[in-house]
Amino acid sequence: MLLSKRNPCPSSNPGVPDWYQTYFVAVVEHDRQRALPQIELAQKAIHDRVTQLQKDPPWNPRELQDLNNASVYLGILLQHIGSDTGNLLWD
Repeated sequence: MLLSKRNPCPSSNPGVPDWYQTYFVAVVEHDRQRALPQIELAQKAIHDRVTQLQKDPPWNPRELQDLNNASVYLGILLQHIGSDTGNLLWD
């Protein structure tokens, strides 16, 4: 993925799926209060894309694996937020 030094979000390159931009924002969110809503948005974007791919095959054959990996990582973040410490992984 192409990342700008000034803007940490993925570029709006046609090769970058929309769901990934939402996922990226959730993963780099450092504020615990905003992390949960961002993670939920990313999960919905991933779910919506998986549903769409059931009808139309992906242009990139790796996208399904990328979606699965992103979903797993978001689950790990949610487990950490729900732990006793309530910290994000990078706190």
